[in-house]
Amino acid sequence: MEYKTNGLMASAQPTKRTPVLTEFLNSLAPQQAQTLEQQLVALTDSDRAFLMTMAKMVQLSMQMRIGSGDRSQGYYDLVNQMYGKVSPTKRKLVAEILDASSPLHFEPTHKKSQADATMSFYDRPEMQIASEEPQQMNSGFLERLSQSESSGDSNAEITIEDGRRYVGVLQFGNARLQDYQAATDTSFTQDEFKANSALQNKVAAWHIADIDKTIDGLGLNTDGYDRDGLRAVAHLGGKSGMKKFVQSAGKYNPSDELGTSLQDYYDKFAVQS
Repeated sequence: MEYKTNGLMASAQPTKRTPVLTEFLNSLAPQQAQTLEQQLVALTDSDRAFLMTMAKMVQLSMQMRIGSGDRSQGYYDLVNQMYGKVSPTKRKLVAEILDASSPLHFEPTHKKSQADATMSFYDRPEMQIASEEPQQMNSGFLERLSQSESSGDSNAEITIEDGRRYVGVLQFGNARLQDYQAATDTSFTQDEFKANSALQNKVAAWHIADIDKTIDGLGLNTDGYDRDGLRAVAHLGGKSGMKKFVQSAGKYNPSDELGTSLQDYYDKFAVQS
C-alpha cells in the first residue's frame, strides 16, 4: 500500500522539522515550572529592589488590615489592589514571596465571583501579550509617607538639636515607641527597633491604626477633611496636635525642626479629588 500525496492520507507522511517549526513546537510544549528562587535569580538587581519595595508595602498594609480585624483578602488580592498596573508576573511573584516568608494563618473571607475567576484566568502571565510598568503608581499612603520620611530606608536616622533621635523607615522617636510598648506590653530599645525591619512594620501598622481610632473619635469634626491628610498631620505633630489642628480649623499649625508645618503635611498627603 502506498500513501497518497493529497487528501487526508497525506498526514501519514513524516513532517520535516525546519528550524522555524522546531522553535514554534518548543514554545508550545509544556514548560517546567521554575521555583521561587529560580525566578528571583533570573531578575535584574533593579527588578529585585522594585519587588522588595512592593513586598514591604503589601506586608505592612496586610498587617494594618489584620490589626483592624479585616481578613477579607489574601496577599494576591491585596497586591492586585495596590499595584494593579504592575505586570501580572511581578504581582504574582510578590504574592508568592509573601506567602513563603510571612504566611497568613487564616482563610480570606472574600469569595471570588465567577466574574472574578474569569478575570483571574486572563490575568495569568501566559495570557498577557505585553505590559508596561507605569511611570507612577498609586501605592498608598504608607509608601508615600515612607518615601517622604526616609526615602524608604529602614536604617535611616536623624538626631535633632535637643538630642532626640528619629529612626527607621517612618522616623519614629523614642516617645512614640514607648507608646507602642505600653500598648502591646513589649520592650525593646530604639537601636533594636532600627535593626529589626519586621518590628518596624509591626509598629507602623499599629501607629496608623492608632491614629485612625483618634480620627474616628473626632466624629463630625473631621467632615471635609481627608483621612490621609489627617494621618500625616498626626504623624508629624502627634495625635493631640492633629486634634488641635482639626478643632481650630487649621489655625493651630506649628512647624517641626525642619520647618514643615502641620498644614504643609496635610496638603502634601491629602488625596486630591
